[in-house]
Amino acid sequence: MSFSLRMLAVTASAFFCASAAQTRPVGYADGHMLMVDANEDVQQVAYTYSPSFRWSVSGGHARMERLEGVSGTTSVTFVRASRLLQRWNLPSAQGNAFVWAGVGNARYAGPAAGLGNDVWHAGLQLDFETRRIYTALVSEYFAAEGWHLRSDVASFGVAPYEHDMDRMATWIVLKAKRTSGMRMDEVNRELALRFFTSTWWIDAGIDQDGRPALNLMFNF
Repeated sequence: MSFSLRMLAVTASAFFCASAAQTRPVGYADGHMLMVDANEDVQQVAYTYSPSFRWSVSGGHARMERLEGVSGTTSVTFVRASRLLQRWNLPSAQGNAFVWAGVGNARYAGPAAGLGNDVWHAGLQLDFETRRIYTALVSEYFAAEGWHLRSDVASFGVAPYEHDMDRMATWIVLKAKRTSGMRMDEVNRELALRFFTSTWWIDAGIDQDGRPALNLMFNF
């Protein structure tokens, strides 16, 4: 294969892998994303703008239930910045490392004595995927005076068929989740079906206790 054809193949593969990872915190240059992530204890919505393929800024809102030391629902409005630290482009695969950090304001449905309104937020994502295998590790942290919430999720996905750029992709994903900072910290498993194209993403699953989880994302 000539050098120009090899470069074309690598470029096409990199474009495919980038389009396949719609839940990454940094999207296309000048791209916009709307994300909804919901389970029984935490519901979050965020809008993201990426001025380049390395940076993004987001604004969002999260509702948290059952936080340790908090009575009732906690609502957090936040802004954050995300950075692509490293990208590894291979002929038929791609790996990425992202970090993000932000600040927010908390409101409490119940008594707020001893609870702070100023919130800080940080996270890390590592992922690697081919056209048939997907792996990811995501760690996210919210904290304010009187409470914190940490979530760690490891994912492993398998595609039943190799999908092209112009076809809808399907993945079967097994997730192992650990949360701390709640009234009862949990380690559980979730099985999800994931469908996506270059413009939308749906991830719907159920955990070992029968509780549903949903992740939606739209690129525009």
